[in-house]
Amino acid sequence: MFIGAINSTLRQYLVSIRDVFDGARVIVGCSGNFTSEATLTQYAKPLEIHSNDVSFYSALVGGWLTEQPLNFEVSNEYAWLRNYMDTPTKQVASIMVLLDMLPYEKRNNPHSARMWDIYHNEFGNIVEETSDKLVKANIHVASFYAGDVFDHFRRFENDEKCIYCCYAPTYKGGYERMYRRLDEIVEWNEPTYPMLDDQRRDELLEWMSKRQYLWYDDRLLEKYAPILKQRRGLQRTVYLYSNIASSALFAGFGKGELPRWKLAQSDFEIDSNTNIVACRIKTSELEQFKEAFLSKEIDFAHGTWAFAVYANETIVGFFEFDPPKVYRAIDELYLMSDFPVPNTQYARLSKLISMLAVCGETRGTMERIRERRVRTVLTTAFTERAVSMKYRGVMKLVKRGQTEDGHKFLNYATAFNDQSYKEVLNKWLIKHSSKRQ
Repeated sequence: MFIGAINSTLRQYLVSIRDVFDGARVIVGCSGNFTSEATLTQYAKPLEIHSNDVSFYSALVGGWLTEQPLNFEVSNEYAWLRNYMDTPTKQVASIMVLLDMLPYEKRNNPHSARMWDIYHNEFGNIVEETSDKLVKANIHVASFYAGDVFDHFRRFENDEKCIYCCYAPTYKGGYERMYRRLDEIVEWNEPTYPMLDDQRRDELLEWMSKRQYLWYDDRLLEKYAPILKQRRGLQRTVYLYSNIASSALFAGFGKGELPRWKLAQSDFEIDSNTNIVACRIKTSELEQFKEAFLSKEIDFAHGTWAFAVYANETIVGFFEFDPPKVYRAIDELYLMSDFPVPNTQYARLSKLISMLAVCGETRGTMERIRERRVRTVLTTAFTERAVSMKYRGVMKLVKRGQTEDGHKFLNYATAFNDQSYKEVLNKWLIKHSSKRQ
């Protein structure tokens, strides 16, 4: 529901050491979306939690959590937002929905225009739904300080019961980049603060290390031994440093042992007599193949409906769908991942998997699963290239963009076609099967 969450592994770690927070006054710096506060509220028994951040979004949420609503004005360009902000809860909900909506603001392609229209037409209903979720949120915060994290920490430096936790942004530009457009739309009493460059981070960590602390950083520091190391996909390697845990914990994303399924090898042949089908599998089973086969430069996430592509009785690839981000875009699906098994002789096997994922037979399967019509499919390719060769000719490029930490991506979309698996196979055999490796 909130934006800027710390990841699940770190949340699980906080739960695993929850006893150390019992009865403590927890001072959180760079709260972001208050995920650590929510985790500690649910699983630990801290005496109090005092939060901090500098962005408008976090200050808005922090003010709402502490029943001290934030004063702000919306620009005339978005004056229509004011109609949905008659309570503090709806103020927060409206900004949350707006942040989801802003990526489509330019409406420079059919998909963006359609998504913008959906958000705009259903804005009030989505705000109501978001407000209901906010009311049910279980986050207890005693105070919120909008300002410099070091100043925030120093306010409690004489209290021996404190544990200091800092989750500074782990990408260049931090909140200034993430909320740039939002800051153009709203006007509020912005705090002034020095940037958390490497020198200032070192000063802050040095101060914290003399107290009970937990520090999140994307640097491997010589002076401190990390207790948690995380690297996944496009995200940088991030380290957790702390003196409140008694034992070291290193969380990786190892391959593990794969299910004993028959996978295509280098001598496997695909021809016009091959029977191609997509069979549903557990997402947990697909997760193991993602770990093993996908590049470490791919930031994969969990999907909802996973499939293995069988050629006769041999698996040649996988694809996975997720529901649309906007609930009322009920006829859309998000293609979370699609990839072939490695080491076959076919250089363009990945294109076959993509073609199968968007064909009519797959659409029919998904309509039976969801018990509703589906029309379009969307996906994202992370690449420095101008186009994704896997999706070229299969889907249409609708957007070029860049993540907060500088990685380029391409958004693709298409309508499901009416082809059967057999028709897709024959088309692929004619156009692509001759490319061998």
